[in-house]
Amino acid sequence: TWSHQAKLLSPNGAASDLFGRNVGIHGDTAIVGASGDDDNGSDSGSAHVFARNGATWSHQAKLLSPNGAASDLFGRNVGIHGDTAIVGASGDDDNGSDSGSAHVFARNGATWSHQAK
Repeated sequence: TWSHQAKLLSPNGAASDLFGRNVGIHGDTAIVGASGDDDNGSDSGSAHVFARNGATWSHQAKLLSPNGAASDLFGRNVGIHGDTAIVGASGDDDNGSDSGSAHVFARNGATWSHQAK
């Protein structure tokens, strides 16, 4: 039998963030994309990590591209396994218009750090 455990929300969500469009879960950790977030410019995007303790889910981190820009759509695709997360930015222009990129983050304790692009 399945039962509802929690509704996850962005702690600083705003209209058109697209929070929840893409999600991933592994064990007691979930990652939620918000490709419409505007922290680094319009639609630059973000991803949020939540950790479960018992039946309680808590926001652990907001992940941003270290060189994010408008229209990157960071968080459009997300994945997680153990202490490693990957976040897609399909609108990144580093190799040409909308060429895209993926960012790898690693967790140490409750801290997430950018490892590679």
